[in-house]
Amino acid sequence: MNKAEVILKVSDKSGVNENDCRKVLNAFEVVLSERLSDCISGAFYKTYSMTSFIKSKKDNK
Repeated sequence: MNKAEVILKVSDKSGVNENDCRKVLNAFEVVLSERLSDCISGAFYKTYSMTSFIKSKKDNK
């Protein structure tokens, strides 16, 4: 199902016009994208920190 089909289905199920559904789904896409980006960045930082810590412990032995 592509984005246009989702918009049509949501519009049909909710009774909200297609234009308003498109605006809401576009905003949701932006919010979700930003949040996922933050999560991925956070996970990368934690992984990098952990590997750096392990490497420093290994080098000190």
